[in-house]
Amino acid sequence: MSMNLSLGIDYFYKGDFEKALFYFALALQEDQDSVAARVGAILSDMATQRRHEAEALFEYFMLTKDSENGDIVEEIVDLADASIESIFEKIDSKELEHAMNEENGIEYVDFIKLVAQRGSFKKAFEDIMFSTKVLISNKDDFVDFLEQLIDSGFTEMSINYLESAISMYPNDTKLISLVEKAIKF
Repeated sequence: MSMNLSLGIDYFYKGDFEKALFYFALALQEDQDSVAARVGAILSDMATQRRHEAEALFEYFMLTKDSENGDIVEEIVDLADASIESIFEKIDSKELEHAMNEENGIEYVDFIKLVAQRGSFKKAFEDIMFSTKVLISNKDDFVDFLEQLIDSGFTEMSINYLESAISMYPNDTKLISLVEKAIKF
């Protein structure tokens, strides 16, 4: 991996997308065929307008770039001119929709309504925790759910979820702070 590509990745994880774009562009000058540099540059540019979505795609790219499913990376690059929603639909929607339809669960937005009706997260979660799954389809809702679990005293459960989340998003500062919060409880 070139030094410029490595710096681009580092700056992307730090949230400095302008510097990330600069280093990915330098990496592309070194190797015009570098898929990692192309994807990094495209997602750095996207991150200036749609940060969370670009970060999620970048994480997905980093996880799959060396796997047998690496052809999806090329698909991401090909779809770069499309809207961010189209990219997510291509990657997630069918799998997510299928999983949610087969699960016995409540979508997070509906669970939040239940929380409002019960007056507290803890009461609402205790009402459903053994019979119903909470279906979460985006990272922000997942982070909110984990924070609510910790604040409501479900620390062991939150730590189990956080272990998985940290492996997917190792540099996510919010998740790291939640781990620290859960450990203090």
